[in-house]
Amino acid sequence: MLVPSVAKQGIEEAVHSDRHPEMDYYALQTRLSADIIDYAALESSENPAIVRLARKAGRDSALAMLGYTKRRDYDVIFSNSESVSIPLAFLLKRHRVRPKHALIGHRLTPPKKRPFFRALHRQMDAIFVYSQLQKAYGERELGIPSEKLHFLPFHADTKFYRPMSPSADAPERMISGAGLEWRDYPTLIEAVREMDVELRLGAASPWSKHQNETEKIALPPNVKAQRYEYFDLRQLYADSRFIVVPLYQNDFQAGITTILEGMAMGKAVISTRTDGSAGAVRDGENGLLVPPGDIPAWRAAIAHLLDNPAIAERMGGVGRRDMERSMSLDHWVENLAQVVERLPNL
Repeated sequence: MLVPSVAKQGIEEAVHSDRHPEMDYYALQTRLSADIIDYAALESSENPAIVRLARKAGRDSALAMLGYTKRRDYDVIFSNSESVSIPLAFLLKRHRVRPKHALIGHRLTPPKKRPFFRALHRQMDAIFVYSQLQKAYGERELGIPSEKLHFLPFHADTKFYRPMSPSADAPERMISGAGLEWRDYPTLIEAVREMDVELRLGAASPWSKHQNETEKIALPPNVKAQRYEYFDLRQLYADSRFIVVPLYQNDFQAGITTILEGMAMGKAVISTRTDGSAGAVRDGENGLLVPPGDIPAWRAAIAHLLDNPAIAERMGGVGRRDMERSMSLDHWVENLAQVVERLPNL
């Protein structure tokens, strides 16, 4: 498994003591009996060419090269990033006999990726996507055979994120959101300005390269934004009436982590209706959807759930059942593993 980050070390006790969610790469590693190769492996590599590549071309290209040098050791190489999988596929193209290659395709639609996927998908044996729109695009525009594209619902650790009692000192009317990826926080902040509600934002992400827009805004007195560790973020969700995930228009599953964490906590979710996020939040069932950039619609949706706590509670219960039925971490691991294990021999 090629993991384009530094895999967290020494978190077993925190997971066991219910202070940290299980990391998906460790859960998948256990299920597939896999080895993890991450950015830390680049630093310890004894291959000077790989070290130079990491410094010049970037760590993702170097990670692909490191995986390539170990191709004879494995039946399958898996990566959860196109930025690693594309250069790896280019390297594997040189060989008639190669390991099977599986990857997560977070977003296939950017034009700069198009020529690479068209040219290299023959060296990709399973491409997992989190959006039906991305799957349809891969088939229609990139010419990827449908049998290689697998829609995979995203996940949350439903053992860690679960319905919990609020803190004794939790504000009476508090809502919260988290993350940075494609977050339209300016619209949300304007929507709650002068409303009788406390908004808390965990405006941070270990994965997103997007700028934290809350840092550019003079926040009103009822809005606070800061970084939360996993344990504290879970309590923030528990203390909230419901979860809010404002998004800019996009064509992939931006915001899905926060949406599913909120649903796993048994909370209703209000989110932006975008092209890429269809499916997780079902308007009127487990949450509410509002048009992109629509401040009055956001204000109305928030007021509706604040004034109707029984409706919010019912929606939260539906969301929790959705998570248990098909979007837990265990489901994600098993669905992915079964596809990888069924890949035909090359």
